[in-house]
Amino acid sequence: MIRIGTIYPDRLNLNGDQGNILALTKFLRAAGFAVDVVPVVNTEQALNCNFVLLGHGSMAAMESIDGVLGSIDFTTVLAQIPGMAVGSGCEYLSRKGFAGQPIARGERESEFQVGALGSLKALGYRNTDSGLPNLAFASQWICSMLHGPVLAKNPGLLYRAARAAVASAGLEWPGNPSDELRAWVATLNDVSARLWAFETEEAFEPLAL
Repeated sequence: MIRIGTIYPDRLNLNGDQGNILALTKFLRAAGFAVDVVPVVNTEQALNCNFVLLGHGSMAAMESIDGVLGSIDFTTVLAQIPGMAVGSGCEYLSRKGFAGQPIARGERESEFQVGALGSLKALGYRNTDSGLPNLAFASQWICSMLHGPVLAKNPGLLYRAARAAVASAGLEWPGNPSDELRAWVATLNDVSARLWAFETEEAFEPLAL
């Protein structure tokens, strides 16, 4: 069983960020894994997961859960459990010194952009004045200022997250992908390619299993 945790999904879903959980869950199930999605509100719950999402919320939403976020030992969680922070979730980690990326306020950027994480590229909508990068590592976590369900339209990034969750659960990725998984990835590549063609002039790189 792979446990996917999400922190306050009802408040941290301003731009459909919880779609990252949906995409990850569907991908893992297509690969033949049993998946359980659970809420996370403390360190113990986070450490019992194999992947954790900290989504994006309004200023009011972030303020309303500041006490809960402050009680989570993110230094330990980020080091031991793979996960992803999006938007204001990413800003929170940076502001508290967990992400290793300083915030440098400047002119707000509001446009579709492609971010790079090593050789991996991902497309999403950037809407921030934080100066934080579109994609960055924070220990085992991916921090992204690309809002919304960025995993859903970036198969390479989704694959990386899925492999990390599988490894965290002590399981192995299937060496011989099933027909179901191949068909699922083919559909994902097709949908993602259409989105990339609409939102950017950069070339889309399909996921090859």
